[in-house]
Amino acid sequence: MILFLYGADTYRSKKKLDDIRAKFLREIDPSGLNLQQFDGERAELDEIRACVHAAPFLVSKRLVIVKDAIASSKKKQGEALGELIGGVPEDTILVIYEHADAEELSGSPAFEKLKGGKFYPEFKPMGPRDLQAWILQEAKARGVEFSKEALASYLPMAGDDAWKIAGELDAMTASAFASGKRQIGLDDVRDFSHAHTEESIFDFLDAVGTRRADLAAKLMDRLLLQGETEVALLSRLQAHLRGLLVAAELSASGEASKDRLARELGIHPFAAAKILSQSRYHKSPELERLFIWLVDADEKLKKGGWPKPRMALDLFLAELSKQPA
Repeated sequence: MILFLYGADTYRSKKKLDDIRAKFLREIDPSGLNLQQFDGERAELDEIRACVHAAPFLVSKRLVIVKDAIASSKKKQGEALGELIGGVPEDTILVIYEHADAEELSGSPAFEKLKGGKFYPEFKPMGPRDLQAWILQEAKARGVEFSKEALASYLPMAGDDAWKIAGELDAMTASAFASGKRQIGLDDVRDFSHAHTEESIFDFLDAVGTRRADLAAKLMDRLLLQGETEVALLSRLQAHLRGLLVAAELSASGEASKDRLARELGIHPFAAAKILSQSRYHKSPELERLFIWLVDADEKLKKGGWPKPRMALDLFLAELSKQPA
């Protein structure tokens, strides 16, 4: 069996990939011994072929995931990949995962072969109707619902970037939970709205990324005075630290580039270039420590464990200032 996931909406395609992986581990092989994942930009085709044709060990199926092999392959490699796809045994589930869309993949022998097989529809940015249904579904998955007024207020500012929307939903959900509610109300949307503060937020994240804790503290004060919430800033910090971690990992393996990082994070190459530049101000162990600290702080905030939400941000900046230059 071959499953093909591709398209510009990498948030939803990655979620589908995570669901496929989780279902395999839950229903077929809890041990994970028969699950193998390859980076198509680095792995040798012979290595992938051997894994695809290997018999499963003590279970009925094996799962092989290959990422970005089509987009990174040249014509000759694409023909060989197409041949491999045409000979997948019945006891192997092969998942071809691409960050690229149909236009970028068009012309590849492997893509042309996959188009006629079983695959999920291209994950394109959603239109207004689908987007609204998806937002409601994602809110429900987080244990909340929108009031009619809140949904009407949020939709015009949501855009179509699923990664951004997911982060905003996380923050609004946390805000609702912190107030003891299971519904995102109009006040939650207004508190979270970045309509007039996005530039300041980017400056704040840049100050954090370049380890200028004093400047970050001043910008944080300004954002809070403008109506930004502690929950939203913690959410943005967590996402930013995750990006810095991925950038540091790519740099350590000698594979750092703005395009590669953009694909990994599902963001624009310009934003990826800034994150890549900022990652040089940090060492991986300190980034890991800060990221874990933020995750714990966020969980504590959702449970009402901080006497004042502001304390979480102040303590994070104190942790940031401890790092060696």
